[in-house]
Amino acid sequence: MQNSEAVEYIKQAFELKSQQCYKQAIEMLYKALEIENDNVEILFQLGELYYLLKNFARSSQYLEKVLQKNDKHIDALNILKNIYFYSNEYEKSLDIANKIFNLEKNSKNLLEVIKITSKIGDLSKIEEYEKSETTDDKICYGIAKAYYDNGKLDKAKNNLEKSLNINSENEQSLVLLGKIYFDENEFEKSKEIFSQFTKSSENPEVLNYLGLFALEDMNFIEAIKYFSKASNIDKQNSRFAYNLANAYFYNGWFEEASKAYLKAICMSPDELGYRYSLAYLYFEQNNFEKAQREVDYILKNNPEYSLAHVLNALLKFQKKDFLGAQLELETNLKSGNDDNFTLVSLAKVYKELAIFDKAESTIKKVISRTPESLNYLCQLADIYTAEKEYEKALSVVNDVITKNENYIIGYTIGAKAAFCMKDFDKTKDFAQKAISLDMNYAQGYYYLALVRLEEKDFDEAVECMKRAIMYDVNNAEYYAKMSEIYKQKEDFKTALEYIKEAESISGNTEYKIAYKELASINRKVK
Repeated sequence: MQNSEAVEYIKQAFELKSQQCYKQAIEMLYKALEIENDNVEILFQLGELYYLLKNFARSSQYLEKVLQKNDKHIDALNILKNIYFYSNEYEKSLDIANKIFNLEKNSKNLLEVIKITSKIGDLSKIEEYEKSETTDDKICYGIAKAYYDNGKLDKAKNNLEKSLNINSENEQSLVLLGKIYFDENEFEKSKEIFSQFTKSSENPEVLNYLGLFALEDMNFIEAIKYFSKASNIDKQNSRFAYNLANAYFYNGWFEEASKAYLKAICMSPDELGYRYSLAYLYFEQNNFEKAQREVDYILKNNPEYSLAHVLNALLKFQKKDFLGAQLELETNLKSGNDDNFTLVSLAKVYKELAIFDKAESTIKKVISRTPESLNYLCQLADIYTAEKEYEKALSVVNDVITKNENYIIGYTIGAKAAFCMKDFDKTKDFAQKAISLDMNYAQGYYYLALVRLEEKDFDEAVECMKRAIMYDVNNAEYYAKMSEIYKQKEDFKTALEYIKEAESISGNTEYKIAYKELASINRKVK
């Protein structure tokens, strides 16, 4: 019979444990242990509490004492098995899992054996379990998961089919089969499986894949809802946070995207892909200093990270280091990174360096791979404009607009080419069509301002430039152009204010020179 004082301490320990006051519960159990120092239940409770505190060393000490007194103590064996598993001591964990299964032959314990065997990578053992006379859909799933984790997708699918034949509503099997189809680029099959789940699902994996399909359909708000819910259910999953960040980014919610990327990085600091996406976000926001810091970190940890080299080259491009950008991109290309991002960026550099033949051939290579991309066609038209092949540029632009009359970038490139060839009516036509597609489209107003400036209609040019700046407040070129308009109006004070703003945004040498000239003029005027 237990000592009544010891019983009281144990009761208090259980109460404290239910409140998650584990350290205080341990203190009560120590008092009970002083009275009954060989009590197996007290020793087990101490082992469990230290396990909950993730103090695996102390937990193991007490659990071993329990097993010395009772080597068939299932709960102690289970915790010790988990400790070895989480400590990556899989062989020891498997020994205990087998012992538990021999003591209690049920599906739950066999699944644990299969899980640990999979971690060791002993597929011969998995094959033995597969050949056994088991009809349990959960066991079939466990075998399938083991094959999946070890890269044997066909065997995984075979066992998932067995599982679903036994129980067509086995959610784990459906989710894993959908994941496999997704990994194999069988997107329609994957989508068909995940579409069986309702939007109210509480399975974070299901929500994650529903979010991915919403992203594919460019339904960004729906994607945000799915990823946000998945992240709230599984707060430690960095992939869900990362996918949420991507959805925010594609929807133009850059501040939210930045926070979500940082959250994913905090959870998985060694995942350089997360840092690259954050760097790209900073680059898109013209926050080049932060982008450079992230790129430097990536390349320090992985000098072969191709995408980081491309972004590093684009950062050099922003600093007008065109030769440096060219060298880095060509080196990336020679290293076997013949991807579209590298080629498109290199075409941009070649255009800036007036190496038009290479710029053309490079972008045409990309177009040959993705002929449906209107963006790459517009980039070809921009190259033609740079080399003063305006008719060729307009021909490509017309082709783009024929394919999609709502493709706004086509009108922008058309306005640029028409303006360069001094066809101001056509420039206005392109600009006005762009604005009709988007009343807040800054570049449409910018080209209208350029035409008004050419026509010496300064007041209208100012109004158009004000709209361009209002809809793109961080564009240094717009402030510089506004400064030029006011300079032609001989309003040197206002011209100085605008060039000062342009210089503060960009730091461009050309803007610095213009600022000094206008400052000098203003001093003379005074």
